[in-house]
Amino acid sequence: MLLLDDAPLERRIVARSVQREGWVVVGEAGDADSALAALRTSQPDLIVLDGRLPPAGGLAVLPALLAERPAVPVLIVVAFEEVALLREALRLGAAGGLQRPLLPSQIAEQLRLVARTPPPERE
Repeated sequence: MLLLDDAPLERRIVARSVQREGWVVVGEAGDADSALAALRTSQPDLIVLDGRLPPAGGLAVLPALLAERPAVPVLIVVAFEEVALLREALRLGAAGGLQRPLLPSQIAEQLRLVARTPPPERE
């Protein structure tokens, strides 16, 4: 799994939750450029993407992530009030999404769902 979030604490929380479920974190990044570099140097089976990843947001980097690794599902994480951002990410090809605040049980459940679901066809 590749964790892409500019907040180290958020990455740590997600990493702990997913590792308890048996997932292996193969890379982390805190901005879009580092995210693409991390993707190119790792073999993730899933990507967890912050909807507000700097500098331009998760939606800006999502198409590049999907172009690099079309078979790897992307789970986008947004703030509770960012429903429109979540919808747009799903339209662009994200396989699923979570709204903050993140609960460990929700993270695990969504990961299981996304990992079993092939990425949707992009428009």
